[in-house]
This record gives sequence, structure tokens and C-alpha cells, in this order.
Amino acid sequence: MTSFNDLSADVIKDFQRNRDGRLSSRQWIALITEPLSALLLLSVPLIFLAGRYGPAGRLIVLALVAAFAITIAMRAWKFARVKLSYRVLFAEQVPARWRFWRRTVLMSKAGEPVRFERRLGSKRKLKAEQSLHVYYIESGGRRIMLNMLPRSHPDAEIAEPTSTFERAGGRLYAD
Repeated sequence: MTSFNDLSADVIKDFQRNRDGRLSSRQWIALITEPLSALLLLSVPLIFLAGRYGPAGRLIVLALVAAFAITIAMRAWKFARVKLSYRVLFAEQVPARWRFWRRTVLMSKAGEPVRFERRLGSKRKLKAEQSLHVYYIESGGRRIMLNMLPRSHPDAEIAEPTSTFERAGGRLYAD
């Protein structure tokens, strides 16, 4: 019986979906709503200004709401069809935690650097020369890390892909 001692229920559910080649609903929603906070922040002054122009202002706000809806729909369509990738990667050195703006860079077995623009999963402490189970997606020329778990973790078997991973369209890297 597995203990899952330091893994939250959400992380366990994410791994259970990822190992079958699918995004969890929590990951999917996070990917869809990624640009909305920036769009909302930028549109607040426009909404205040539009309120001063009566009916024309209401049309501007309506167009803005339609643009948000279209953005969400397009991202939902895009990420509903995304293919997950699984790879065993290595933390060559321990990244400084205070450098939170830096991209996560892990190494493949062949020594090739693999850069991640963004991380959805929890920020786990890395150790130098640590081997990791990593699930990620590639979207728009960038990699987004979904989940990562050290292979030395007591519950590491929950991070290994199942036999349905490739049938669901997932990509396994042998390196």
C-alpha cells in the first residue's frame, strides 16, 4: 500500500490523469485561464472609460466580454487536444529559490538542456544530480511543465506512465 505522505490529493489526481496521457481538469483550467488575469488588468481602465459614453460604451464592454469568451474558447479547444510528453530528466544543479523568474532547466540523459517556460505543478525542492519523472506539454514553441516527481520518492510509481499513455496520444522519450 502506498503512503503518499507528502503529496497532496490534487497532485495525486494530476499524476493519475497524466500517466494515462491526459490533462487533469485542474491543469486544463489553469492553462485556459492563464492570459485572463493580464487581459482583465489591462481592460479595467477601458471599462471605466467606456462607462462615460453611454450606449457606445456598453458596446465596447460587450465587445470586450466577447473577446474574453473567444479567448477562453480558443484556448479550451487548443488544450483539449494537446499531447502530453513524459521524460526522465535530471536536475544538474540546484536552482536558487530566490531566482523565481528564471526558467526551469533540466537535463536529458544525453546531456541536452530541456527548458520549461512555466510550471503548473508544485515547486519541489531539487537536489543536484537528481533523476525526475517529468510530464509536460509543448504549446506555441514553449514547454510547460505539468508535474515533476523525483524517481527516488517513496511513491514514485504513481508518476510512471501506464500502458494507455501512448494510446491516448502521449509521447514517451527514451533518452
